[in-house]
Amino acid sequence: MWFYPLVALLVILGLAGGILLGGIFTMILVPVALIVLVSSIVYALWGRALQGAGGGGTHATHVDERPLPPRRRRPSGRARTSPEALADARRERQ
Repeated sequence: MWFYPLVALLVILGLAGGILLGGIFTMILVPVALIVLVSSIVYALWGRALQGAGGGGTHATHVDERPLPPRRRRPSGRARTSPEALADARRERQ
């Protein structure tokens, strides 16, 4: 979607350059604008085709009512402390 404002800007600049300025400016901007326009169209069509070919539905048809299994907590090796306990420990050291 962000391609479209960029393409519009490049097309406007290319047309203004072709009409008013000419020269190397137009020789660069018009092909770049066309490349961006064509690639954005192809990319959009390709993305929509892949989205449709994926076979996934857009709405959930079955929602499982079971809760998620409990997750075991792995020991991290760190001491469990709160910010207040850390501040108290620092005060004691001073």
